Amino acid sequence: MTRIPSATDVLILGGGPAGSSAGIVLAGAGIDTVLVEGETFPRFHVGESLLPHSLPLFDRLGVHDKVRALPHSLRKEGASFATHDGSRYVEFWFENAFAPAIPNAYQVRRDEFDAMFLETARERGVDVRMPWKAVKPEWDGDRLAGVWVRSPEGEEGLVRAKCVIDATGQHAFLATRMGWRTVYEDHRKMAVVGHFDGVVQNPGRAASNITIVVTDSGWFWLIPFRTGTTSVGAVFDVRRYAHVTGGLDALFDAVVANTPDAARRLAPARRTFPAQAVQNFSFHVRRIHGDGFSLVGDAAGFLDPIFSTGVFIGTTTAVAAADGVVAALRARGRVTAADLAPAAARTRDLQRLFFSFIKSYYDPHFLAFFFAPSDRMQIPRAIVTLLAANVLRDDRWKWTGRFRMLQGLGRMQRVALRFGGQIVPPLASAPGAIAGRPS
Repeated sequence: MTRIPSATDVLILGGGPAGSSAGIVLAGAGIDTVLVEGETFPRFHVGESLLPHSLPLFDRLGVHDKVRALPHSLRKEGASFATHDGSRYVEFWFENAFAPAIPNAYQVRRDEFDAMFLETARERGVDVRMPWKAVKPEWDGDRLAGVWVRSPEGEEGLVRAKCVIDATGQHAFLATRMGWRTVYEDHRKMAVVGHFDGVVQNPGRAASNITIVVTDSGWFWLIPFRTGTTSVGAVFDVRRYAHVTGGLDALFDAVVANTPDAARRLAPARRTFPAQAVQNFSFHVRRIHGDGFSLVGDAAGFLDPIFSTGVFIGTTTAVAAADGVVAALRARGRVTAADLAPAAARTRDLQRLFFSFIKSYYDPHFLAFFFAPSDRMQIPRAIVTLLAANVLRDDRWKWTGRFRMLQGLGRMQRVALRFGGQIVPPLASAPGAIAGRPS
């Protein structure tokens, strides 16, 4: 029977890109680190489209070449968006972003990508335990003193740690067990995803782009891989399709039937991977750090995967937390809430920024301008800069301000329509607005 470690410097919960990134940083600094992952890798996961400004972090972690070399990895240079019937189509190219523009990112299959990240953490010295379950937190007053874990053989024991980094993603271990998690009632979305051969791709250079297709209560993603397979996911309002019976395939087909452009692209396609579902993935977390603990990535809250921010936010916040832990342990041998406050502040900052962007996508008045972006004030450059995640800068107001102008135009369109006018033609079909407030 495998021995449960009684203590470690840092205990990481979750072996996805966020947890593995933190582990790589900590082990690289010579800090004793145990990582507990509940599943066996490789395993299926959504979130296959990466953002350009993840690449500098991949360089720091020494995994960029590994990402590029994965069997399904495909270089992408932009993002394409289409309306539900394909009548409007717009492309954004990363090379056109405000400087410093990083001209590409990658599409990856997450089973390969996540397994590579976790194996790299193991190679760097992280004690990886898989499949091990986190069971319950152990508190010493307000300080998180450790976590009870369960081995594959069913043995349970307490692992004490100077700091716990919760990178459990949608499972949100600490937030769920401590009652810090509340769902966004006005954004009860479901995602059904499968892999297909023979999907109709965009013409020319845009064939390798991620493509987003608008539908009546959400959107489709189409993410091509190097092998010719395409990940296709439908994100939709659960209540909109509550009448559909017949399982996940029937749900997926119903959303396709309501989206002519998606139907056109999928008409010659053949499913190669069974449908998988993710439900009620939108939630807010009230508390994300404290004495001896930090919640990072999706474990600290999530709204919607529309702009592929999951891996970027997860790895960025996890590395920020790991940097704080390294500095604290070297200085005092103890990790306090103050040491983890910068990582928490970064998490909240990225959530506010990208959540605002996501909420705008569900505003049909905003979308009318998004599909017809004016070159005035360099608004298309501002959009692509946000799509590329060039946001870790003090001067980002230069492009976020332009994006706010686009949001303002959407509000003006709403007012104009009330009086029988319009600024630009509205979309024939678009998602409804969301409140974005936790229940």
